[in-house]
Amino acid sequence: MRRTALAALLLTAWLPLSATAASVTVRSGETLSDIADRYGVSVGTLMRMNGIRNPDLVQAGSRLQVPGPTVTAGSGRHRVKSGETLSSIASQYRVSGRDLMALNNLRNANHVEVGQTLRLPSNAVMPRPAFKPVAVTPITGATEHTVAKGQTLTQIAKAYKLPVASLISINELSDPNKVEVGTRLYLTDPSFQKPISTQSQPVQTQPVATAIKPVVMVKPKVQAKAVQTKPVQTKKPAPKAKPVQAAKPQQTLAKSADWRTYGPLQVDWANWQPMGGSQVVPTLNAKGQALYLAVNCSAKKINATGADGSWKVWEAPKNRFEKDLVKDRCQAKA
Repeated sequence: MRRTALAALLLTAWLPLSATAASVTVRSGETLSDIADRYGVSVGTLMRMNGIRNPDLVQAGSRLQVPGPTVTAGSGRHRVKSGETLSSIASQYRVSGRDLMALNNLRNANHVEVGQTLRLPSNAVMPRPAFKPVAVTPITGATEHTVAKGQTLTQIAKAYKLPVASLISINELSDPNKVEVGTRLYLTDPSFQKPISTQSQPVQTQPVATAIKPVVMVKPKVQAKAVQTKPVQTKKPAPKAKPVQAAKPQQTLAKSADWRTYGPLQVDWANWQPMGGSQVVPTLNAKGQALYLAVNCSAKKINATGADGSWKVWEAPKNRFEKDLVKDRCQAKA
């Protein structure tokens, strides 16, 4: 008896127990030797760790302590596919095969069944979901496209039948591989785009329009009406002549022109005129047609006359050249 006890003490000294341990559930038909082989330890070590006197009396369903760190299951799961091994699955999720065996009570590291669902350790590195490109639906006649999540520059160029190189050049993209969601891309050269749309709600349209309309073509008509009303002296025509004063900025257009290009517009920068709380300037569009452009710095809005000389609606600048124009004018005014 003394020799047996001494031998056990010496064996314990040579084979120290692990500082940490995990637990495993004994499956039906499983022996202590099977579990020891699975975890790479001796039967004696398992017996000492679990206080087992007879290695042949291990009941199915009982839990045994085994050497190694405690393994906890995470939320990840893996369904075994044809041709996969426990080793390849462990490598895929960067975990040890031993941890997979412990979590799933596997007897043989060389045998996993196709279709079997394995629990993964909490430290498993889950693969990122595959990139799913989003289809680009082109809009007929569109001059701009807003990048949506999942869309690439190549997809957008293909949808609008443009060379990718042209899309990069038009929008001056420094890194074509990093186009952020929400970016507005020009589909054609801005110099051929229509400068102003008419979809926004009007802001202060009435005061500015009444002050600016005489600048377009009204001055000769107002002067003619004032001459015709001379015989009627008792009706005080002076108030009716006030719109003529609003046309005075037309007299200053004789300044030396200073044309500046903003997208499709040519702006006579030297002839900005204050009117109705806004700034008005003669402009030429991409077709060479003359029109007037108005900027309201306090509201950060722009307006313009149409082909018939009437004003459109006020709106916030949308295109890049519109924003630059408002910024430059309002900074100069300040």
